[in-house]
Amino acid sequence: MYRETCVFLLAYYLIAFIYRYTLPPYFQRQFEKISLYCREFTTLVPITFVLGFYVTFVVGRWWQQYNAIPWPDRLAIQISTYIQGTDDRARMIRRSLIRYANLTALLTFQNTSTVIKQRFPTVNHLVEAGLLTPEEKEELESVVAPHGNWWVPSHWFAQLVAIARKEGRIHDDLHYKSLIDEMLTYRGLCGTVWSYDWISVPLVYTQVVTIAVYSFFFSCLFGRQYLEPYKSEVDIDRNAVDYYFPLFTIFQFVFYVGWLKVAESMICPFGEDDDDFDMNWIIDRNIQVSYLIVDKLFRKFPKLTKDVFWDDVDPELPYTQASSSHRGVPFYGSTVAMSISERNAEWNFPETMPPIDEEAKITSGRHASKHTKDRKFYSAQNSIDANQHKSLFNRATSEQNDKPVMSHGSLSIIDQDDEEDVSIHSSNEDIRSNGSRL
Repeated sequence: MYRETCVFLLAYYLIAFIYRYTLPPYFQRQFEKISLYCREFTTLVPITFVLGFYVTFVVGRWWQQYNAIPWPDRLAIQISTYIQGTDDRARMIRRSLIRYANLTALLTFQNTSTVIKQRFPTVNHLVEAGLLTPEEKEELESVVAPHGNWWVPSHWFAQLVAIARKEGRIHDDLHYKSLIDEMLTYRGLCGTVWSYDWISVPLVYTQVVTIAVYSFFFSCLFGRQYLEPYKSEVDIDRNAVDYYFPLFTIFQFVFYVGWLKVAESMICPFGEDDDDFDMNWIIDRNIQVSYLIVDKLFRKFPKLTKDVFWDDVDPELPYTQASSSHRGVPFYGSTVAMSISERNAEWNFPETMPPIDEEAKITSGRHASKHTKDRKFYSAQNSIDANQHKSLFNRATSEQNDKPVMSHGSLSIIDQDDEEDVSIHSSNEDIRSNGSRL
Protein backbone atom coordinates (compact mmCIF):
# COMPACT_ATOMS: atom_id res chain seq x y z
CA MET A 1 0.00 0.00 0.00
CA TYR A 2 2.87 2.39 0.75
CA ARG A 3 4.26 1.87 -2.75
CA GLU A 4 1.08 3.09 -4.41
CA THR A 5 1.00 6.08 -2.05
CA CYS A 6 4.59 7.03 -2.86
CA VAL A 7 3.91 6.77 -6.59
CA PHE A 8 0.83 8.97 -6.25
CA LEU A 9 2.75 11.64 -4.27
CA LEU A 10 5.63 11.58 -6.77
CA ALA A 11 3.25 12.15 -9.67
CA TYR A 12 1.39 14.84 -7.74
CA TYR A 13 4.54 16.86 -6.96
CA LEU A 14 5.86 16.44 -10.48
CA ILE A 15 2.73 18.00 -11.94
CA ALA A 16 2.82 20.77 -9.31
CA PHE A 17 6.49 21.55 -10.16
CA ILE A 18 5.72 21.73 -13.87
CA TYR A 19 2.73 24.02 -13.23
CA ARG A 20 4.53 26.41 -10.92
CA TYR A 21 8.00 26.68 -12.43
CA THR A 22 8.07 25.57 -16.06
CA LEU A 23 4.81 26.63 -17.69
CA PRO A 24 4.42 30.15 -19.10
CA PRO A 25 1.52 32.29 -17.79
CA TYR A 26 -0.77 31.41 -20.73
CA PHE A 27 -0.38 27.65 -20.21
CA GLN A 28 -0.76 28.12 -16.50
CA ARG A 29 -4.19 29.66 -17.11
CA GLN A 30 -5.08 26.69 -19.33
CA PHE A 31 -3.84 24.24 -16.71
CA GLU A 32 -5.99 25.95 -14.11
CA LYS A 33 -9.06 25.47 -16.28
CA ILE A 34 -8.21 21.81 -16.70
CA SER A 35 -7.69 21.53 -12.95
CA LEU A 36 -11.09 23.01 -12.17
CA TYR A 37 -12.71 20.71 -14.74
CA CYS A 38 -11.11 17.63 -13.18
CA ARG A 39 -12.18 18.83 -9.76
CA GLU A 40 -15.79 18.89 -10.89
CA PHE A 41 -15.36 15.46 -12.44
CA THR A 42 -14.26 13.92 -9.14
CA THR A 43 -17.51 15.01 -7.54
CA LEU A 44 -19.58 13.24 -10.22
CA VAL A 45 -18.00 9.77 -9.97
CA PRO A 46 -19.93 7.63 -7.38
CA ILE A 47 -16.72 6.03 -6.21
CA THR A 48 -18.01 5.31 -2.70
CA PHE A 49 -21.08 3.46 -3.93
CA VAL A 50 -19.26 1.41 -6.58
CA LEU A 51 -16.36 0.43 -4.36
CA GLY A 52 -18.52 -0.16 -1.28
CA PHE A 53 -20.88 -2.51 -3.10
CA TYR A 54 -17.96 -4.42 -4.61
CA VAL A 55 -16.16 -4.84 -1.29
CA THR A 56 -19.38 -5.95 0.44
CA PHE A 57 -19.93 -8.62 -2.21
CA VAL A 58 -16.34 -9.89 -2.01
CA VAL A 59 -16.25 -9.99 1.79
CA GLY A 60 -19.56 -11.87 1.92
CA ARG A 61 -18.27 -14.37 -0.61
CA TRP A 62 -15.03 -14.76 1.34
CA TRP A 63 -16.87 -15.57 4.57
CA GLN A 64 -19.14 -18.05 2.80
CA GLN A 65 -16.09 -19.87 1.46
CA TYR A 66 -14.69 -20.15 4.97
CA ASN A 67 -17.99 -21.59 6.22
CA ALA A 68 -17.84 -24.13 3.38
CA ILE A 69 -14.58 -25.66 4.63
CA PRO A 70 -15.42 -29.22 5.80
CA TRP A 71 -14.46 -30.08 9.37
CA PRO A 72 -14.60 -33.82 10.24
CA ASP A 73 -15.20 -33.45 13.99
CA ARG A 74 -18.94 -34.19 13.93
CA LEU A 75 -18.44 -37.14 11.60
CA ALA A 76 -15.58 -38.54 13.70
CA ILE A 77 -17.66 -38.35 16.89
CA GLN A 78 -20.51 -40.24 15.25
CA ILE A 79 -18.13 -42.89 13.90
CA SER A 80 -16.61 -43.38 17.34
CA THR A 81 -20.07 -43.63 18.91
CA TYR A 82 -21.97 -45.76 16.39
CA ILE A 83 -19.32 -48.19 15.10
CA GLN A 84 -19.02 -50.70 17.93
CA GLY A 85 -16.32 -53.28 18.51
CA THR A 86 -12.86 -53.48 20.04
CA ASP A 87 -11.31 -55.98 17.63
CA ASP A 88 -8.91 -55.08 14.84
CA ARG A 89 -11.58 -55.13 12.14
CA ALA A 90 -13.79 -52.66 14.01
CA ARG A 91 -10.80 -50.38 14.53
CA MET A 92 -9.88 -50.75 10.86
CA ILE A 93 -13.41 -49.77 9.81
CA ARG A 94 -13.42 -46.66 12.00
CA ARG A 95 -10.00 -45.50 10.81
CA SER A 96 -10.83 -46.19 7.17
CA LEU A 97 -14.09 -44.27 7.37
CA ILE A 98 -12.48 -41.13 8.74
CA ARG A 99 -9.58 -41.49 6.30
CA TYR A 100 -12.03 -41.58 3.38
CA ALA A 101 -13.65 -38.42 4.69
CA ASN A 102 -10.32 -36.59 4.96
CA LEU A 103 -9.30 -37.91 1.56
CA THR A 104 -12.45 -36.43 0.01
CA ALA A 105 -11.58 -33.01 1.39
CA LEU A 106 -7.91 -33.34 0.43
CA LEU A 107 -8.74 -34.22 -3.18
CA THR A 108 -11.09 -31.24 -3.29
CA PHE A 109 -8.41 -28.86 -2.02
CA GLN A 110 -5.85 -30.42 -4.34
CA ASN A 111 -7.93 -29.17 -7.26
CA THR A 112 -8.89 -25.77 -5.79
CA SER A 113 -5.96 -24.58 -3.63
CA THR A 114 -2.52 -23.74 -4.97
CA VAL A 115 -0.99 -24.42 -1.57
CA ILE A 116 -2.32 -27.99 -1.36
CA LYS A 117 -1.48 -28.60 -5.00
CA GLN A 118 2.14 -27.68 -4.32
CA ARG A 119 2.21 -30.00 -1.31
CA PHE A 120 0.51 -32.96 -3.01
CA PRO A 121 1.02 -32.57 -6.78
CA THR A 122 -0.13 -36.10 -7.74
CA VAL A 123 -1.97 -39.07 -6.35
CA ASN A 124 1.34 -40.84 -5.74
CA HIS A 125 2.18 -38.19 -3.17
CA LEU A 126 -1.04 -39.10 -1.33
CA VAL A 127 0.08 -42.76 -1.30
CA GLU A 128 3.49 -41.82 0.01
CA ALA A 129 1.88 -39.59 2.66
CA GLY A 130 -0.19 -42.55 3.93
CA LEU A 131 -3.63 -41.16 3.05
CA LEU A 132 -4.16 -43.65 0.23
CA THR A 133 -3.15 -47.29 -0.16
CA PRO A 134 -1.82 -48.67 -3.48
CA GLU A 135 -4.97 -50.73 -3.94
CA GLU A 136 -7.16 -47.69 -3.32
CA LYS A 137 -5.00 -45.71 -5.78
CA GLU A 138 -5.68 -48.28 -8.50
CA GLU A 139 -9.38 -48.27 -7.64
CA LEU A 140 -9.46 -44.48 -7.76
CA GLU A 141 -7.67 -44.28 -11.11
CA SER A 142 -9.93 -46.97 -12.60
CA VAL A 143 -12.99 -44.78 -12.11
CA VAL A 144 -13.78 -43.07 -15.42
CA ALA A 145 -15.10 -39.70 -14.32
CA PRO A 146 -14.95 -36.87 -16.88
CA HIS A 147 -15.86 -34.31 -14.20
CA GLY A 148 -13.29 -35.26 -11.59
CA ASN A 149 -12.95 -38.09 -9.08
CA TRP A 150 -12.65 -36.11 -5.86
CA TRP A 151 -16.01 -37.47 -4.71
CA VAL A 152 -15.09 -41.18 -5.02
CA PRO A 153 -13.87 -41.63 -1.39
CA SER A 154 -17.26 -40.43 -0.15
CA HIS A 155 -18.80 -43.33 -2.10
CA TRP A 156 -16.36 -45.72 -0.45
CA PHE A 157 -17.45 -44.31 2.89
CA ALA A 158 -21.12 -45.10 2.22
CA GLN A 159 -20.36 -48.65 1.07
CA LEU A 160 -18.22 -49.37 4.12
CA VAL A 161 -20.92 -48.06 6.45
CA ALA A 162 -23.41 -50.44 4.81
CA ILE A 163 -21.01 -53.36 5.39
CA ALA A 164 -20.62 -52.37 9.04
CA ARG A 165 -24.39 -52.36 9.42
CA LYS A 166 -24.69 -55.86 7.91
CA GLU A 167 -21.98 -57.14 10.24
CA GLY A 168 -23.93 -55.82 13.22
CA ARG A 169 -21.34 -53.24 14.24
CA ILE A 170 -24.01 -50.54 13.88
CA HIS A 171 -26.84 -51.54 16.21
CA ASP A 172 -29.64 -49.38 14.81
CA ASP A 173 -30.85 -48.19 11.44
CA LEU A 174 -31.16 -44.70 12.86
CA HIS A 175 -27.42 -44.65 13.54
CA TYR A 176 -26.77 -45.94 10.05
CA LYS A 177 -28.89 -43.15 8.55
CA SER A 178 -27.23 -40.55 10.77
CA LEU A 179 -23.78 -41.53 9.50
CA ILE A 180 -24.90 -41.36 5.89
CA ASP A 181 -26.58 -37.98 6.37
CA GLU A 182 -23.51 -36.53 8.08
CA MET A 183 -21.29 -37.77 5.29
CA LEU A 184 -23.62 -36.25 2.69
CA THR A 185 -23.38 -32.92 4.51
CA TYR A 186 -19.58 -33.23 4.57
CA ARG A 187 -19.50 -34.06 0.88
CA GLY A 188 -21.85 -31.16 0.16
CA LEU A 189 -19.39 -28.74 1.76
CA CYS A 190 -16.64 -30.09 -0.48
CA GLY A 191 -18.91 -29.52 -3.46
CA THR A 192 -19.52 -25.96 -2.32
CA VAL A 193 -15.77 -25.29 -2.22
CA TRP A 194 -15.52 -26.79 -5.70
CA SER A 195 -18.34 -24.54 -6.93
CA TYR A 196 -16.71 -21.38 -5.55
CA ASP A 197 -13.54 -22.27 -7.42
CA TRP A 198 -15.56 -22.84 -10.59
CA ILE A 199 -17.80 -19.75 -10.37
CA SER A 200 -15.59 -16.80 -9.49
CA VAL A 201 -16.29 -13.08 -9.28
CA PRO A 202 -17.04 -11.77 -12.80
CA LEU A 203 -13.87 -10.32 -14.27
CA VAL A 204 -15.75 -7.38 -15.80
CA TYR A 205 -17.00 -6.37 -12.36
CA THR A 206 -13.47 -6.27 -10.98
CA GLN A 207 -12.21 -4.35 -14.00
CA VAL A 208 -14.96 -1.74 -13.75
CA VAL A 209 -14.24 -1.09 -10.08
CA THR A 210 -10.49 -0.93 -10.64
CA ILE A 211 -10.81 1.48 -13.57
CA ALA A 212 -13.22 3.66 -11.59
CA VAL A 213 -10.84 3.94 -8.62
CA TYR A 214 -7.69 4.65 -10.61
CA SER A 215 -9.40 7.09 -12.98
CA PHE A 216 -10.76 8.93 -9.95
CA PHE A 217 -7.29 9.44 -8.48
CA PHE A 218 -5.80 10.24 -11.88
CA SER A 219 -8.26 13.12 -12.02
CA CYS A 220 -7.24 14.06 -8.49
CA LEU A 221 -3.65 14.56 -9.70
CA PHE A 222 -4.92 17.59 -11.62
CA GLY A 223 -8.10 18.54 -9.78
CA ARG A 224 -6.54 18.57 -6.31
CA GLN A 225 -3.64 20.83 -7.27
CA TYR A 226 -3.49 24.05 -5.26
CA LEU A 227 -3.42 26.88 -7.74
CA GLU A 228 -1.79 30.30 -7.38
CA PRO A 229 -4.67 32.59 -6.33
CA TYR A 230 -2.95 35.96 -6.87
CA LYS A 231 -1.61 35.24 -10.34
CA SER A 232 -4.66 33.54 -11.81
CA GLU A 233 -7.56 35.15 -13.63
CA VAL A 234 -9.73 32.11 -13.04
CA ASP A 235 -12.18 32.02 -10.13
CA ILE A 236 -10.27 29.92 -7.62
CA ASP A 237 -11.36 31.46 -4.34
CA ARG A 238 -11.42 28.02 -2.77
CA ASN A 239 -7.62 28.00 -2.89
CA ALA A 240 -7.09 31.23 -0.98
CA VAL A 241 -4.44 29.46 1.12
CA ASP A 242 -1.62 27.78 -0.76
CA TYR A 243 -0.93 24.29 0.63
CA TYR A 244 1.97 22.13 -0.49
CA PHE A 245 0.80 18.78 0.89
CA PRO A 246 -2.58 17.28 -0.19
CA LEU A 247 -3.50 15.91 3.21
CA PHE A 248 -7.15 14.97 2.66
CA THR A 249 -6.45 13.70 -0.84
CA ILE A 250 -3.90 11.31 0.66
CA PHE A 251 -6.53 10.21 3.17
CA GLN A 252 -8.91 9.40 0.33
CA PHE A 253 -6.20 7.56 -1.57
CA VAL A 254 -5.30 5.41 1.41
CA PHE A 255 -8.93 4.59 2.19
CA TYR A 256 -10.18 3.85 -1.33
CA VAL A 257 -7.12 2.12 -2.75
CA GLY A 258 -6.65 0.20 0.48
CA TRP A 259 -10.27 -0.88 0.27
CA LEU A 260 -9.72 -2.08 -3.28
CA LYS A 261 -6.56 -3.99 -2.30
CA VAL A 262 -8.41 -5.74 0.51
CA ALA A 263 -11.15 -6.87 -1.88
CA GLU A 264 -8.63 -8.12 -4.43
CA SER A 265 -6.81 -10.17 -1.78
CA MET A 266 -10.07 -11.76 -0.56
CA ILE A 267 -11.40 -12.89 -3.94
CA CYS A 268 -9.49 -16.20 -3.77
CA PRO A 269 -8.79 -17.14 -0.13
CA PHE A 270 -7.26 -20.53 -1.00
CA GLY A 271 -4.07 -19.03 -2.41
CA GLU A 272 -0.62 -18.21 -1.09
CA ASP A 273 -1.16 -14.70 0.29
CA ASP A 274 -0.57 -13.94 3.92
CA ASP A 275 -4.25 -13.22 4.50
CA ASP A 276 -5.50 -16.40 2.80
CA PHE A 277 -6.69 -19.46 4.66
CA ASP A 278 -3.92 -21.64 6.06
CA MET A 279 -4.95 -24.78 4.23
CA ASN A 280 -1.91 -26.81 5.31
CA TRP A 281 -2.75 -26.22 8.95
CA ILE A 282 -6.40 -27.15 8.32
CA ILE A 283 -5.45 -30.43 6.64
CA ASP A 284 -2.97 -31.40 9.37
CA ARG A 285 -5.35 -30.46 12.15
CA ASN A 286 -8.30 -32.38 10.68
CA ILE A 287 -6.30 -35.58 10.20
CA GLN A 288 -4.79 -35.52 13.68
CA VAL A 289 -8.02 -34.68 15.51
CA SER A 290 -10.17 -37.13 13.55
CA TYR A 291 -7.80 -40.07 14.11
CA LEU A 292 -7.62 -39.18 17.78
CA ILE A 293 -11.41 -39.25 18.13
CA VAL A 294 -12.12 -42.51 16.30
CA ASP A 295 -9.15 -44.49 17.63
CA LYS A 296 -7.39 -43.32 20.77
CA LEU A 297 -10.47 -41.87 22.44
CA PHE A 298 -12.79 -44.78 21.56
CA ARG A 299 -14.76 -45.74 24.69
CA LYS A 300 -12.56 -43.54 26.84
CA PHE A 301 -14.09 -41.04 29.22
CA PRO A 302 -13.53 -39.98 32.86
CA LYS A 303 -14.94 -41.88 35.75
CA LEU A 304 -18.35 -40.70 36.87
CA THR A 305 -18.17 -38.80 40.14
CA LYS A 306 -20.21 -36.22 41.98
CA ASP A 307 -19.31 -32.70 41.00
CA VAL A 308 -18.51 -29.95 43.50
CA PHE A 309 -21.95 -28.42 43.02
CA TRP A 310 -23.77 -31.67 43.85
CA ASP A 311 -25.79 -30.21 46.75
CA ASP A 312 -25.72 -26.60 45.58
CA VAL A 313 -28.96 -25.45 43.99
CA ASP A 314 -27.52 -22.14 42.81
CA PRO A 315 -23.88 -22.73 41.81
CA GLU A 316 -21.66 -19.71 41.24
CA LEU A 317 -18.21 -19.69 39.67
CA PRO A 318 -15.50 -17.65 41.39
CA TYR A 319 -13.76 -14.60 39.95
CA THR A 320 -10.07 -13.77 39.93
CA GLN A 321 -8.68 -10.42 40.99
CA ALA A 322 -8.24 -9.42 37.35
CA SER A 323 -11.83 -10.27 36.42
CA SER A 324 -13.62 -9.16 39.59
CA SER A 325 -14.26 -5.70 38.17
CA HIS A 326 -16.20 -7.26 35.28
CA ARG A 327 -18.65 -9.03 37.54
CA GLY A 328 -22.13 -7.93 36.58
CA VAL A 329 -25.67 -8.13 37.89
CA PRO A 330 -28.06 -10.65 36.30
CA PHE A 331 -30.53 -9.20 33.84
CA TYR A 332 -34.17 -9.64 34.86
CA GLY A 333 -35.93 -7.66 32.15
CA SER A 334 -36.39 -4.02 31.25
CA THR A 335 -39.75 -3.65 33.07
CA VAL A 336 -38.76 -5.17 36.41
CA ALA A 337 -38.14 -1.79 38.04
CA MET A 338 -41.29 -0.28 36.49
CA SER A 339 -43.85 0.76 39.18
CA ILE A 340 -47.60 0.86 38.66
CA SER A 341 -49.77 2.98 40.97
CA GLU A 342 -52.43 1.31 43.08
CA ARG A 343 -55.19 3.11 41.21
CA ASN A 344 -53.98 1.93 37.82
CA ALA A 345 -53.40 -1.56 39.20
CA GLU A 346 -57.11 -2.03 40.04
CA TRP A 347 -59.13 -4.33 37.84
CA ASN A 348 -61.40 -2.68 35.29
CA PHE A 349 -64.55 -4.84 35.09
CA PRO A 350 -67.37 -4.01 32.61
CA GLU A 351 -70.92 -3.26 33.83
CA THR A 352 -72.83 -6.42 34.80
CA MET A 353 -75.86 -7.43 32.73
CA PRO A 354 -78.49 -10.09 33.46
CA PRO A 355 -77.53 -13.33 31.83
CA ILE A 356 -79.56 -14.28 28.79
CA ASP A 357 -80.38 -17.93 28.31
CA GLU A 358 -80.41 -18.05 24.54
CA GLU A 359 -81.13 -21.76 24.37
CA ALA A 360 -84.17 -21.50 26.70
CA LYS A 361 -85.45 -18.53 24.73
CA ILE A 362 -85.25 -20.43 21.47
CA THR A 363 -86.90 -23.50 22.99
CA SER A 364 -89.83 -21.51 24.42
CA GLY A 365 -90.28 -19.74 21.10
CA ARG A 366 -90.49 -23.04 19.30
CA HIS A 367 -93.13 -24.38 21.74
CA ALA A 368 -95.20 -21.19 21.43
CA SER A 369 -95.07 -21.35 17.66
CA LYS A 370 -96.10 -24.99 17.67
CA HIS A 371 -99.02 -24.28 20.04
CA THR A 372 -100.22 -21.44 17.78
CA LYS A 373 -100.10 -23.69 14.75
CA ASP A 374 -102.04 -26.44 16.51
CA ARG A 375 -104.66 -23.95 17.66
CA LYS A 376 -105.11 -22.51 14.19
CA PHE A 377 -105.34 -26.01 12.74
CA TYR A 378 -108.04 -27.09 15.22
CA SER A 379 -110.04 -23.90 14.56
CA ALA A 380 -109.85 -24.48 10.83
CA GLN A 381 -110.93 -28.10 11.24
CA ASN A 382 -114.01 -27.08 13.25
CA SER A 383 -114.93 -24.51 10.61
CA ILE A 384 -114.69 -27.16 7.92
CA ASP A 385 -117.01 -29.52 9.86
CA ALA A 386 -119.57 -26.72 10.32
CA ASN A 387 -119.55 -25.86 6.63
CA GLN A 388 -119.96 -29.51 5.72
CA HIS A 389 -123.04 -29.83 7.97
CA LYS A 390 -124.48 -26.66 6.49
CA SER A 391 -123.98 -27.99 2.97
CA LEU A 392 -125.69 -31.26 3.86
CA PHE A 393 -128.65 -29.41 5.26
CA ASN A 394 -128.95 -27.31 2.08
CA ARG A 395 -128.70 -30.47 -0.02
CA ALA A 396 -131.52 -32.17 1.88
CA THR A 397 -133.69 -29.09 1.51
CA SER A 398 -133.06 -28.88 -2.23
CA GLU A 399 -133.93 -32.55 -2.71
CA GLN A 400 -137.25 -31.98 -1.02
CA ASN A 401 -137.95 -29.11 -3.38
CA ASP A 402 -136.66 -31.14 -6.36
CA LYS A 403 -134.13 -28.42 -7.11
CA PRO A 404 -130.52 -29.40 -7.71
CA VAL A 405 -128.27 -27.46 -5.54
CA MET A 406 -124.43 -27.24 -5.94
CA SER A 407 -122.53 -26.28 -2.87
CA HIS A 408 -118.88 -25.62 -2.48
CA GLY A 409 -117.04 -24.65 0.66
CA SER A 410 -113.53 -23.33 1.07
CA LEU A 411 -111.47 -21.87 3.83
CA SER A 412 -107.97 -20.34 3.65
CA ILE A 413 -105.69 -20.67 6.63
CA ILE A 414 -102.64 -18.38 6.87
CA ASP A 415 -99.71 -19.52 8.95
CA GLN A 416 -97.70 -16.55 10.05
CA ASP A 417 -94.58 -18.59 10.84
CA ASP A 418 -94.38 -20.66 7.68
CA GLU A 419 -96.04 -18.00 5.44
CA GLU A 420 -97.96 -20.66 3.48
CA ASP A 421 -101.58 -20.63 2.30
CA VAL A 422 -103.53 -23.71 3.27
CA SER A 423 -106.81 -24.08 1.38
CA ILE A 424 -109.35 -26.74 2.20
CA HIS A 425 -111.89 -27.48 -0.51
CA SER A 426 -114.94 -29.68 -0.33
CA SER A 427 -116.17 -31.19 -3.59
CA ASN A 428 -119.80 -32.00 -4.42
CA GLU A 429 -119.04 -35.69 -4.48
CA ASP A 430 -117.78 -35.56 -0.86
CA ILE A 431 -120.97 -33.74 0.16
CA ARG A 432 -123.12 -36.43 -1.51
CA SER A 433 -121.21 -39.24 0.20
CA ASN A 434 -121.52 -37.53 3.57
CA GLY A 435 -125.28 -36.97 2.97
CA SER A 436 -125.89 -40.60 2.11
CA ARG A 437 -124.18 -41.67 5.34
CA LEU A 438 -126.40 -39.35 7.30
